[in-house]
Amino acid sequence: MRKTHLAVQISAAIALSATMSSMVQANDDVLALEEVIVTAQKREQSAQDVPIAMSAVSSDDMERMGATEIKDIQFSTPSLAIVGGNPILQSYGIRGVADRGRNPGYDQRVGVYIDGVWVGKSAASNQSALDVAAVEVLNGPQGTLFGKNTVAGAINITTKKPGDELAGSISADAGNYNFTHFKGSVNVPFSDTVKGKISVSKMDRDGYIDNINPNAEVDKYADKDESAVRAQLVWDLSDSTEVYFTADHFESEFNDNGYEATAAFDPITPDANRVSLDAPSKFKVDGVGGVSMRITHKLANDFELTSITAQRYEKWSYEQNDADLTANDVAQSDTAADSDHFSQEIRLASPADEEFNYIVGLYYLTQDIDGDGSAYINYGPYHLIAGNTAKVKNESIAAFAHANYRLTDTLQLTAGVRYTQETKDIDYMMEDSSGLFIAPGPTVYTQETFSGDRSSNDVSPKISLNWFASEDIMVYVGYSKAFKSGGYNADFIADLDGLEFDDEEVDAYELGIKTTLLDGRLRLNGAVFSTNHSDFQVNAQLPISPTKTIITVTNAGELTSQGFELDFQFLATEWLRLWGSYGYADASFDSYKACGPGLDCTGNKAPDAPKVNYNFGAEATMPMADGEIFANTQYFWRDEMYSNPVNNVESLSESYDELSGRIGWRSSSDAWNISLWGKNLTDKEAAIYNVRSFLGTPASQFNTPRTFGVSVKWNFNS
Repeated sequence: MRKTHLAVQISAAIALSATMSSMVQANDDVLALEEVIVTAQKREQSAQDVPIAMSAVSSDDMERMGATEIKDIQFSTPSLAIVGGNPILQSYGIRGVADRGRNPGYDQRVGVYIDGVWVGKSAASNQSALDVAAVEVLNGPQGTLFGKNTVAGAINITTKKPGDELAGSISADAGNYNFTHFKGSVNVPFSDTVKGKISVSKMDRDGYIDNINPNAEVDKYADKDESAVRAQLVWDLSDSTEVYFTADHFESEFNDNGYEATAAFDPITPDANRVSLDAPSKFKVDGVGGVSMRITHKLANDFELTSITAQRYEKWSYEQNDADLTANDVAQSDTAADSDHFSQEIRLASPADEEFNYIVGLYYLTQDIDGDGSAYINYGPYHLIAGNTAKVKNESIAAFAHANYRLTDTLQLTAGVRYTQETKDIDYMMEDSSGLFIAPGPTVYTQETFSGDRSSNDVSPKISLNWFASEDIMVYVGYSKAFKSGGYNADFIADLDGLEFDDEEVDAYELGIKTTLLDGRLRLNGAVFSTNHSDFQVNAQLPISPTKTIITVTNAGELTSQGFELDFQFLATEWLRLWGSYGYADASFDSYKACGPGLDCTGNKAPDAPKVNYNFGAEATMPMADGEIFANTQYFWRDEMYSNPVNNVESLSESYDELSGRIGWRSSSDAWNISLWGKNLTDKEAAIYNVRSFLGTPASQFNTPRTFGVSVKWNFNS
């Protein structure tokens, strides 16, 4: 069925491309796609010249899809999957390699960066899309230039810098579920050398999950109250020196419970988005943000020296989570974390137009994390089942080099290497009054503590050979080696002997092609890849008994991910634009024994790893009333997947598709933009994430129902 469905879509796409090609050839030769400039290799260059499989989502692209946060870009990006519930339980994955960031002693595989600064993990990863210029998704290991947190890939966010004119914008959205979203931005040139900008955002929405329990504190879940602010200042100290200050802050609060017990377990509320729970399950981001200072200095020989100094923070709490997922007051859990880190990067870049050009640099990071959790069960009054606290300190030092060498007029060698030295310290305590986690039997009080430190050293090389077959076609083949440092299982854990886990090493191979065809109207890129992970760190919900599960980290033997990606942008006519992408990633364990009591997961699929995702989109415009009418639509589909490596039926999540669209009018001066929008227009319902609670309750998370609204935007300048 799925193969037939896909074959029909591919056939239709080929037929459409052929039709559009003939249309294009009859059009004006000046019609062409805009060049996409990226910073994937720490300097500005055309995306078509970068020997990396990547996607670049512009601010216009995000406006088309109605993106309000960074995770929304998965709807237009091949091989990127962001799944799960609230920010601490969300899994970020690229090419079938994914993980969660709740554990204080664990680093995510997908590194998220804002203006060159690593933002942290967990709740910090899903940034607000406020005043974002572009988002680059880099597929595969990016350890040479981005470091240890990028063995699956990197998400590189670039914000809009202040300009030379007094200008700004104000926008307002309103929709169903009492949705409101206000944004504003103003750019102020204080002088010829100093320019500033400030942007603010406020979003509110009622919940769409009905709670039918009359005795509960809340009657709606999945409500949302978010605010964000971003400030920037550019100071031109001289013709050769620029200082760029940035600051951002984000807050969020909502009643979560997006998870509900399955119909088989709880037949009272079998419908999607309808629950009967007793606890509020309140998730709160008290603050995610930071400050940074980038100094760029042009040397006399056109070399460029860059210094990036940053301090970032992350604080969140998840209180009174309904752990039993029933209307009965049986179990609750609380989790919280407070993190801050300082980073310093210094790099020197040679002139980009030289036959041999390079970047060398040094990097330093220090991070402190305080995390704690508790779980309760009710036998009348509350009794503490378990609690844990963890203090984790990370320190990382790295030196890196990256170079391009033009071997011939058409052949280029790209190579790089990064040396990393990292240390981690932990002070951990766990207490258990009933034996749910530590002790083998009930009514046993246990308290255990652990203090330790570990260190890792790694050399991560990268090399690729790039053939420029013509001005518009590049073929590349590359190899990279990356590492992900080990750490500590600073969450609930059944045995302190399993507290520490080892380093993970990655060998990745990639063959790709990037083309610009039809006189610049069609951009078509593709890549095939094979990635092998040794001592793969599995961060998943694993069984500790036939009826109990726990989120924990273990080292599997090996995991291999293989597949391919395709993406295109097509300016068919002056009034019609098409785009789409397709990602296939088969990620499975080559070796993974003892993944649970008496279980062998060898041959199983990796968790949170849909094999296929794809999207197609189109936008048409037509002149009207001193402006133009525009209409766009986008279709997204993601394959089924398992939420844990055991691959049991209860963890199999359904495939998921969504149709969205927008229609509106914009003035010729671009001063006004008015539109109607909708997401999940067909109101499709799917259990997109299936898990078990720590008590073993099977549960499902459903996709967001149909949402729609109106948007008004005003751009102004002096």
